[in-house]
Amino acid sequence: MGLPKIEYPLFEIYIKSLDKKVKFRPFLVREEKLLLIAKESKDIEEITLAIEQIISNCVSEEIDVSALPIFDIEMIFLKLRARSIGESVKLVFNCVNETESEGEEPTICNHDNNYSLDLNKVLFEDPPGHDPKIMLTDTVGLRLKYPTLSMDMKVEKDDPAYVNILKTLVQNIDYIFDEDSVYKPEDLTKEELLEFLQGITIDKMALIRNFFKTSPKVVLVDEVVCEKCGFKHTIRNEDLLSFFI
Repeated sequence: MGLPKIEYPLFEIYIKSLDKKVKFRPFLVREEKLLLIAKESKDIEEITLAIEQIISNCVSEEIDVSALPIFDIEMIFLKLRARSIGESVKLVFNCVNETESEGEEPTICNHDNNYSLDLNKVLFEDPPGHDPKIMLTDTVGLRLKYPTLSMDMKVEKDDPAYVNILKTLVQNIDYIFDEDSVYKPEDLTKEELLEFLQGITIDKMALIRNFFKTSPKVVLVDEVVCEKCGFKHTIRNEDLLSFFI
């Protein structure tokens, strides 16, 4: 007689880059073990693969997790973590409010406050002025795509910094276009793409940098009142994955 089968609840998470909600199950002991092993290794590539594998295991339909932008991966993982382990994370917040006493020099409060990071307050932020399409001339332009968690960010020690920046940018080109054609990166060599990028004017490169600067972010904004001095701090948390990896 076989053991009973455990049924798992499903819940929906909005995937911004796909503009739709997708059903997920909570992650289980096997997924938590996978993450713990990766964290112990302290290897970024192994941790990246573990996060992508956990999401792939838990999603109820076929999606290419490795192609999802970092902001979607971050939101999905945080929502999975909230449903699987708990909605809050215990942290310590240090108060740096400057307090004054009559006749004394101002001092820093420096009190450590116990603080719960509420994952239900996580949301997407869309900075203004964001546009993935960049016109380089009146007729030539390119469309950029968002960085993924598994994107190769390795740099070559012998290359100048600007070359490494261009090599990274190559991975974020969705396509190049003019009045007559669309040119996909997979149909071009890396050398051709690098040569093309080096021919971009400085002001247009600033527009490309603005694309990354204004890309959607996963943020959590909260308030903490210091237990000692009573000062109300507004806390803005980004890079929330770092709390778990």
